Amino acid sequence: MTAELPRPFLIVGHPRSGTTLLRFMLSSHSRLYVPDETGFLPFLDIDPQAVLSYEAVENLLQRVGQLNRFWDGLVADQKTFYERLAQPTLPFVLDALYRQQSTPRDPARWGDKTPLYVQYIPEIQHIFPEAQFIHVIRDGRDAALSARAKWGREKPYMDLSYLLHNWVRNVQAGREAGNRLGPQRYREVRYETLVADPEGTLHMVCAFLGEPYEPAMLDFQQLARQEGGGVDAHVEPQSALHGASIGRWRSELTPFERKLAHATAGPLLAELDYAPDAPPPLTTADRLQMTWLSIRFRLLDSLRDFLYQQRLLTLNRNRR
Repeated sequence: MTAELPRPFLIVGHPRSGTTLLRFMLSSHSRLYVPDETGFLPFLDIDPQAVLSYEAVENLLQRVGQLNRFWDGLVADQKTFYERLAQPTLPFVLDALYRQQSTPRDPARWGDKTPLYVQYIPEIQHIFPEAQFIHVIRDGRDAALSARAKWGREKPYMDLSYLLHNWVRNVQAGREAGNRLGPQRYREVRYETLVADPEGTLHMVCAFLGEPYEPAMLDFQQLARQEGGGVDAHVEPQSALHGASIGRWRSELTPFERKLAHATAGPLLAELDYAPDAPPPLTTADRLQMTWLSIRFRLLDSLRDFLYQQRLLTLNRNRR
């Protein structure tokens, strides 16, 4: 008999957009569990339909451990693991691996929360044809400020221009993939709505997933405190929800940065119905600076793509 294909759900989105918050909310559901970021799914390079030998599964488990050190050695008895697979193919190996990672929760259904999978939805959908994707979107100006505050000091190249360009690309990639997947497989969640109306938003997400709503999801702080901030130091979900960071761009962006945000992300912000901004016209000096920032972004982006292609960089560098 042919086993039913796994049907995971994946929380994706631009970093600092609320994906971790939604992860803890959904993991507080009795039937669901979402482990911390994985980062390895797009880089396994295995035909999802190929029948894998025991040696091939051994190599796959080793590859997963190389891409994410927190998954290294997860399977102690690889022979028994292989023999118990519903089918010796990539989707079922990953399904068994995620379920082992979810021990002792033993959820009816598992998910994944790796924000930058938003760039790889087609590749992941190729592995899991029945997967559902929840795309969390936040105002790009606030997301950029949050990312700069968190990573800007240790990663100086993450200036506002770099972060805004990435926001545009990530959000567009997710929405383009969603247009192909359709409403049964893709759903957008606004960070601002999730914070303002968590119960209503979670009702919508549960309906999308085909799962019953559970009030325990509103008590997500308990699980967040239990698991801690993790290697990525996500501590925000341990506190009560508040909207203090919504619209922070109005007071924190400099006049030039407001012009930069308008020039870089204005059309997409308008498309998403985020509050418009009407900064003063660009001066000649503004245009020159923006041209340099755009060239700098393209150079950094080309370098990043090269490092990804050479497997020298992964989605979760601090997990290698």
